[in-house]
Amino acid sequence: MRTGPVPNMPGPAFHDIMASFEETETEEKLTCIRMKVYHIHHAEKQVFRSISFFRTKKHKTDETITFGRDIKTCSYVLWDARASRVQFALQVFRYFNSSEISFEIKNMSRKTKLLVDNVELNYLNKMELPSKCMIRFGDFHFLVEQEPGDSVEYFETYFELTPTSPLQEVLISPSLQPIPESGIMTCSPMSSFHFSRAETAEEVDENDS
Repeated sequence: MRTGPVPNMPGPAFHDIMASFEETETEEKLTCIRMKVYHIHHAEKQVFRSISFFRTKKHKTDETITFGRDIKTCSYVLWDARASRVQFALQVFRYFNSSEISFEIKNMSRKTKLLVDNVELNYLNKMELPSKCMIRFGDFHFLVEQEPGDSVEYFETYFELTPTSPLQEVLISPSLQPIPESGIMTCSPMSSFHFSRAETAEEVDENDS
């Protein structure tokens, strides 16, 4: 009885490659903080010139992300004399029995109130960062959106420069009371719109002491 040619069988190298592929851990999706940034005088002052736009940047979750005009200490520098040396900070936390990371925002400026939607944060007040919100102080507007991920080790940021204020893109929640450094406040879903401009800093060295 004649038989046809025996088809080529995968060799040892093929099996080694498949085993290596199966053992490779699935790449985790990183939580991404996306920010549309706006300043009325950016075209002439280039206040965001230190920020790389339209590209992601990876951060460890134990890293505190800071915004301000101090080029030595801030993660993202704001080239505006009316900005504080350290304006605000973002830090990761995790709820009990949760596999996802969340963020808190803290006002680091002694003189300038920080508006998160319609919530006023004074110096060292902090709150949970809503999944979509507007951060404002002086002439700065940041529209922030979070894309959830799986990793608890890393997250990433992504910035986009917008020529007009993104205020119309977000609904701002009713006023809530900020909390002091000792706790954290959870925001309710956004339900109504109200515009209130943040107080502008008069002194530029309020954090020097």
